Amino acid sequence: MPIEAFIEDKISKYAALIAKQGERGDEFAFGELTFYMALRRVRAGTGTTQDLGLMDAINDTLQQLGHITNNVSFYK
Repeated sequence: MPIEAFIEDKISKYAALIAKQGERGDEFAFGELTFYMALRRVRAGTGTTQDLGLMDAINDTLQQLGHITNNVSFYK
């Protein structure tokens, strides 16, 4: 599955979770939506400074943990 389709599926899934579960699922779904919407904007070239900072923080963490090498960006 192309990454763009994966992102869209995740956004749809968590938006539906908010509609279905209401308050119980809101905060969890909001966290997921925040990430996937920011990732979609960054990949589309329309990311805000905050979006870019979020992706950079996640990328730095993945590098520190050894999941990706220092010259790799997971979101590109």
